[in-house]
Parts: sequence; structure tokens; C-alpha cells
Amino acid sequence: EENLKIINNQIKQIGNLVNEFSDFARMPKPILKKHNVVNIIKENIMLMNQLDNSVSIKLKSFKSIVNVDCDHEQFNRVFINLFKNSIESLNEKFLKNPDFQKKINIEILKKDDYIQIIIKDNGTGFGTKKLDDLLKPYYTTKKNGTGLGLPIVNKIINDHNGTLTLFENKSGAEIKINLPLHK
Repeated sequence: EENLKIINNQIKQIGNLVNEFSDFARMPKPILKKHNVVNIIKENIMLMNQLDNSVSIKLKSFKSIVNVDCDHEQFNRVFINLFKNSIESLNEKFLKNPDFQKKINIEILKKDDYIQIIIKDNGTGFGTKKLDDLLKPYYTTKKNGTGLGLPIVNKIINDHNGTLTLFENKSGAEIKINLPLHK
């Protein structure tokens, strides 16, 4: 029975790998429409809170309505992936220190005709000195990682005329996304 559980878990992991590879290989062109990125982020925070309510996720924005031209489904994928990565990092750090307070802070700023979305967590960080490698397909620092999550996120952001930058900070990881504001 224990062996069947292990086999079943391995099959699920292979299925996830195939799905991620398929998503990466045939990423559709974004269907751009005006969306409030604050609402998209809030929806994904609510989803993450349902999956793991032990993480404090805070959002601060310069305005409550920040419109960008984006593909709503693809942006959901971006934030789910980024939040999931942060939560995995936070949980890994929590295992070593049960008194650790798991935090993700998200800030939306206006910079000229762009918005900047900054996501910071106080987890284990990226686990590599070469942060650009994490944006290459199949490169991973995780034991069970596929190396496709961040490359998919990067492709989506680039397809929306934006940029994704990764930073290691003293207390975890930081991601900056620059996107053009809706005109």
C-alpha cells in the first residue's frame, strides 16, 4: 500500500511536468483587455490564503484601480506561480524554525507610464547566485522543481511588454515586474 502511494505521487509529479512542459511549449498569444491588476492580485491572494492560511500576505497599492492591458488568465498564472514559489520557500524556512513568521508583501507603484509590482518574501531566497539562470527553462534549485515556472512567468510578462527582475535580499527573495499602464 505504501509503495502504491509512492508510485501514485510519482505519476502525479510526471503529470505536472508534462502539463508545465505543454504550457511552456504552446503558450498562446495573450488576449489583451483592460483589467484592474489590483483585483487580479487580490483574487490570487484569496486563493493562496485558502491553500495555506499560515502565511501573512499584504498588498499595498498607490491606487485601488490600476488598469493594465493583459490576458486575465495568463496573469492569474503569473501570480499563482510566484505566490506558490514564495509559500514553498517560506514553508521550507519554517521547517527549520517553527517560530518563524511567514510573510509576503506586495506593493504596486507608479513609475511614469509604467507600474511596478514588487513581491517580497522572507523565505529561503532563490538558492543561487546566478539569478538569470532561474529564467532559463529546466533550470531549478528545488528538489522536485521542473524549472519551468519562472520561465513561463517571464515569457508571459515579456509578451505583455513588461520586464521581470529577480533579486536576492537579506531576508528572502524579491521580484519586480514592470508593466505599461493602460492608456
